[in-house]
Amino acid sequence: MAEKEKWYHKNIFVELVCFLSMYVLTMLHEMMQIDTFIGFSKGLVFFLILYAQAQFHRFFIFPLFLDKRYLRYAVFGLAFTMLGALTLFLPDYYWIEPELYQNTDILLSLTYCCALCIISTSTIMSFFLIRKYSLELRKRHEAQLLLNEMNIKLLHAQMNPHFFFNTFNNLYGVSLTEPQRVPELILKLSNLMRYQLENGKKSNVSICEEVNFIENYIIMEKERIGKRCEIAFRFPKLRDPVCQHKIAPMLLITLVENAFKHSLTITNKWFVHIDITVAHNTLKLHIVNSIADESLKTYSTGIGLVNIRERMELLYKGRYHFETSSTTQEYRTCLTLKLNPY
Repeated sequence: MAEKEKWYHKNIFVELVCFLSMYVLTMLHEMMQIDTFIGFSKGLVFFLILYAQAQFHRFFIFPLFLDKRYLRYAVFGLAFTMLGALTLFLPDYYWIEPELYQNTDILLSLTYCCALCIISTSTIMSFFLIRKYSLELRKRHEAQLLLNEMNIKLLHAQMNPHFFFNTFNNLYGVSLTEPQRVPELILKLSNLMRYQLENGKKSNVSICEEVNFIENYIIMEKERIGKRCEIAFRFPKLRDPVCQHKIAPMLLITLVENAFKHSLTITNKWFVHIDITVAHNTLKLHIVNSIADESLKTYSTGIGLVNIRERMELLYKGRYHFETSSTTQEYRTCLTLKLNPY
């Protein structure tokens, strides 16, 4: 649902502000001398003529310029400016300030009125163009936010099958080795799925919820391969102030999954070490895992890392650092992330 337009963005309010601002700017030098209702009326009529011809230019002449009909715009603009100057001159000469024109050349007076019309039109058009530019920027910003939201939903849709595929593979492996553990693990899997379904569509979750989710996932991996793989998951006890920080849900699990998926080895030590620290509004995730044997490497589409990079670019642009490195024995993943406060 589109956000309701704020009252100060409505056209009627903006036009009223523009009208009052121009009136004050135009009549400021006369206000000190106005001491009667007739004097006020004359000043108001003078201003309304100026304002009306400027608005006429805005609504009926300036669209020619926007349509790139420049010659027609120049001709009509000049013609209606002269017409506006004549319209302003007649009441000014005969009613508003006739004494001002008694000893003044009429051509010079018309030139003066023409200059006033040009100035008022320029002022109105400046207000109009500034507001048009501001609205365009706001629309682009809203469109970008909508695009980001759609991209995030698409990334979630791509990630969900990937996550469930790996999790059910884990459960299948446990059912072959320790079938008595299956009911307990199904319950844990149910909790994992519930977390993903309930929190996966949220924009943010608490850091405690996300770490607990990762911990439950690692518990399942320990059940499946813990006897063959050295698994270490270290993170400090999360205190209440730390838990107040927010993070995008399901952001870190892809890196944890990849560590387990691509670490299988029988010729070297099989290990996965995961460290999470939270300090000074910054989360640091450091993963070190063994390199899979060439014969045991699984095919990877790379969609997991692509997803996480795109999500971080959308959600934490300029506030994250992500790098990977490898040797012949181990693969390192480091992520530093500036957290969102609650």
